[in-house]
Amino acid sequence: MADRNTVQKDIIYRTLCAMTSHPTAAVVYDRVHGEHPSVSRSTVYRVLARMAEEGKILRLDLAGSDIRYDGCTAPHAHARCRLCGAVADLPPVEAGMPEDTGGFLLERYAVVYQGLCPACRAEKSS
Repeated sequence: MADRNTVQKDIIYRTLCAMTSHPTAAVVYDRVHGEHPSVSRSTVYRVLARMAEEGKILRLDLAGSDIRYDGCTAPHAHARCRLCGAVADLPPVEAGMPEDTGGFLLERYAVVYQGLCPACRAEKSS
């Protein structure tokens, strides 16, 4: 039988991967806790942080937003709505590390576009 921590990690991971909205840890916790009340908030936050450190999930540090998570680690870009904050996956784009790093030791990069989501565009035009 799997230990409790392994079962909880699996529950949290499966829940995140089923959510395509790039949720915050709080949103993942609400979903997990609703179906598995024994899973604590601290466990969800700790497991998400560890999985991101291990590269099993993506941690999205988007300016002006709480940290969000993405279960899809395949190369891809993101689009973020500047009005409602919605985040969506986009196909990968050609990008890479710059030759001149300004002295930084660069470890990773992310491509994030900002604009209006379909719902906000429709609301703005009406």
